[in-house]
Amino acid sequence: MPAPDCFFDNQEEALHRDGHQNWYKLILNDLGGNHSEAVILPYETWSEPSIEPEPVYNGIRGEGDHEANRERAARRAKRSIRFACKTAEFDRMVTLTTKDNYSRKDMQRLVERFIKLLRQAAGGKIDYIVVPEKHDSEKTSEEKRGSHHVHIAVRGRQDYKLLVSIWHYRICNGRGFVHVSNPFNKRTRKAYSPAQMANYLYKYVSKNLSGVEFNKKSYWVSQNIAPPVRVVQLFHTYLEALCAAVEHFKERGLSFGFEGHRSWRDHALDVHWLAAG
Repeated sequence: MPAPDCFFDNQEEALHRDGHQNWYKLILNDLGGNHSEAVILPYETWSEPSIEPEPVYNGIRGEGDHEANRERAARRAKRSIRFACKTAEFDRMVTLTTKDNYSRKDMQRLVERFIKLLRQAAGGKIDYIVVPEKHDSEKTSEEKRGSHHVHIAVRGRQDYKLLVSIWHYRICNGRGFVHVSNPFNKRTRKAYSPAQMANYLYKYVSKNLSGVEFNKKSYWVSQNIAPPVRVVQLFHTYLEALCAAVEHFKERGLSFGFEGHRSWRDHALDVHWLAAG
């Protein structure tokens, strides 16, 4: 089990100083291997009663602002998919389709059975992310419109004959199709990174999120993928937090300028995100 969030630097000062304080919070997520992320954002503390009014009760779950809820769900989905892809080192996509029309619920039931049989055949646990997609493009025929297929992120070389025997013959009674993506970018001839795989998956999640019924999953992740090891630190200034993030990368042999490093800053929100791997 990963360690819970812990405030290390300046913890005592943040908790015991009087009045209002402005800090910068550094969130470090260690995803294993060469994957690590850091987020820097403002953090305020009060050691006296606030004059701000109590938050308004929003009522029963599902009856609030649906648009705001979907935006939060989209942010959570993007983060969860990115973390899972990096931790499990996903580099391939398996797409399952059928000649028959299935609702999202029925397709999920078929895929769960497919994964169960695949796990039995493989003799162990399988890491995956499943994202359903609705047939609704302009190229979709009228009889197929509204039905679903799924994309499954996996790691490493796949036994194509085994996938076909399970999905095509056992699950779909001879009416299923299996496609395994090439692990290399045809243009660059380089292997797809887990981060690229995450972005690819999230396209389908964001595309269908607005059409997913509230409280219904737009994707699901295998339970055996470990969450990141997360540490939180407080700093007086943004520069101190940024230097600590850089040091975090250097300790793992990662530094600015290496291939795959990404850095993004939202000046309006004063948030900085750095990622390696």
